[in-house]
Amino acid sequence: MARSKEQKREFIANLRAGVELMKESGVKPPSNLLESFSPNNALMILFQRPSATQCAGFHAWREAGRAVRKGAKGIAILVPLGTRVDDNGEESMNFSWRYVFDVADTDPLTANSPKLARELASA
Repeated sequence: MARSKEQKREFIANLRAGVELMKESGVKPPSNLLESFSPNNALMILFQRPSATQCAGFHAWREAGRAVRKGAKGIAILVPLGTRVDDNGEESMNFSWRYVFDVADTDPLTANSPKLARELASA
C-alpha cells in the first residue's frame, strides 16, 4: 500500500522525534547493530522494531542463504548517496531511504523454499 506525501512526512517526523528522544534518554544501540549500521541508523532500527537483533537488506539475506518472508515489513534507514552543491555553493549530504529486515522476518532457504528463492540463492 502506497503512502501519501502527508503520511510520509508524518512518518519521518515521528521517526526523527523518536530517535532524538532515544538519544536524549541515553539509549545505546546494541553492539550487534552498531557493527553493521551507523549509530543513528541503529537507533532508527530500534525505534521502529525494538526486538530487532540482526538486520540486513533483502539481497544480503539472500546471499546469506535466507529468504525474507512474503509480507514482511521493512525497517527504514537512511543511506548516504554522496554530497551535492546547491546554487549558493554550499555542500550538503544527500540521503536516500532503504529498508532492512530483521532475522526474525527471514527463513532459511531449503529444498522446500519457493523456486525463485532457491534459484536466486544458487546464482
